[in-house]
Amino acid sequence: MAVVFGLPIPDGYEIPFILTLIILLVKLILCIFLSYKVAKKRKEENVVAIQFLSGVLFLMLVLFLSRILYMIFDFFLTKFVQVTYPIFPNIWYWKTASLISAYGIGVLLLIIDRRILQFKFKGIFAIIVFAAATFQFFYPVSTTDDFQFVSTIGVVGSMAMLVIPILFFWIGAKTPGLRKIAFSVAFGAIIYAVGGSLVSATFINIFIGVGLTQDMVYAISIGMKAVGLVLITYGATHFSI
Repeated sequence: MAVVFGLPIPDGYEIPFILTLIILLVKLILCIFLSYKVAKKRKEENVVAIQFLSGVLFLMLVLFLSRILYMIFDFFLTKFVQVTYPIFPNIWYWKTASLISAYGIGVLLLIIDRRILQFKFKGIFAIIVFAAATFQFFYPVSTTDDFQFVSTIGVVGSMAMLVIPILFFWIGAKTPGLRKIAFSVAFGAIIYAVGGSLVSATFINIFIGVGLTQDMVYAISIGMKAVGLVLITYGATHFSI
């Protein structure tokens, strides 16, 4: 067992732990920055821009909180041993992290639909996310097979995040004046989603097969997630309609 900053970390996971702390710091800084921007925009008359910015702030906050819970689950409770995932209280840390992160995405999708697109899609994308996340949270998990099943359900909900770049590409195409800002949000969401998927076991094995180490994959993932969040924040703080 290695020790990082006085904390016992599973051997071989020292670099991923430090990188997790870095992405937490990035999210915290962006939360503070977005809070300042929301307070500043409240003096303006653009209600849509304020609500969209508030939605991005809420998403950033829940991503920050969920990452803390995932970090506790991975590094301190289960130590990446899969057979311990369904054990109480481990599973509830994972379920809670998944629930709040998914609800953050759902709330933002609902704001985009209602306020920016005049409820064009009747909230269907947000409903899918809320339903998948709620089912995942309450589904009883007692075996690793149960865990794999609810993880798959979670992927269905997470895929709805891909709707965000699609919607903003559409907004940018329809509104030339918003193109740069809309595309910033769209590309930011794509980069963040791709960066997050790189640390799955499947992709890690592929990258190791072409000569990269696990630490390199984690570093690339954290870098992409940080860039994605910055692009989303830039687009959100400059959005006006």
